[in-house]
Order: sequence, then C-alpha cells, then structure tokens
Amino acid sequence: MKQSSYQTTIENQFDYICKRGMEDERKDYFKHLSRISKQEISFSDTGDHLLNQFSTIDHYDTDMQIFTLYDFNIGVENDLLSEALQNLTGKKRNIILLYYFIEMSDTEIAELLKVNRSTVYRHRISGLAFVKKFMKEHAE
Repeated sequence: MKQSSYQTTIENQFDYICKRGMEDERKDYFKHLSRISKQEISFSDTGDHLLNQFSTIDHYDTDMQIFTLYDFNIGVENDLLSEALQNLTGKKRNIILLYYFIEMSDTEIAELLKVNRSTVYRHRISGLAFVKKFMKEHAE
C-alpha cells in the first residue's frame, strides 16, 4: 500500500517538530550548564577556610590527658602542656585549669577555693610562668 502525499506531509511535519523540540531542549540544557558553571569553582581554587568547613577532626579521650577537679573533667591534648601541668603544685594547676579551660574569673575561683582573689592571681601568674619555662626547656 502506497502512502498518500497528505500522510507523508503529516509524518514529515511531525518528524520536524520532534527534532526541533529535541534541539531546543539541548540548547536549554547547555544554557543551564553554562549558568551553573559560572557559579561553581574548583576545589583546587578554594581557600583552606572553605575546605575546612567540609572536614572533621576526630577527638578521642585516649588522645588527651584528663584532669578532674570539682566535678569538671578537663582534657588537655598537648602532651607537653599536660606534662607541665602535672609538674605544678595542685593549687596552681587547679587555678590554671579553672581559669584557662573552664574560663572562670579570679573572683569565681577565689570563692570556689575559699582564698583571696589576689592569691588566685599570684598563683595563676607564677604557675603560668612555670608552664612557659617548662615548655621552652622541653620543646624539641
């Protein structure tokens, strides 16, 4: 059976419309990719601050020296610092841990330890000087 010229014309028109629709979709897709690529940057072009937002650092209790005082567990990761703190007297160590790690003021520490604020200040300053000297002497 031979197709009529009308049917052939309809098929050709349909074929043209399908091809035209696919071509328009392809152009739209490439325009979309072009718009997206203008907003994207390569990981190699990003700064460290941005890359650090996508990374995590695992902290384990076994990597720390734990100091326990007044119901506070204070973890110190730096081995040299923890060794320096262990070589301090108990009162000076407690004052430094409370001040720098728990962020208590001299007045709050004085109330907790039942001593004068000036005593807390003197112990903190002398303890900090000892830690600094110890770390300088034992640094590699």
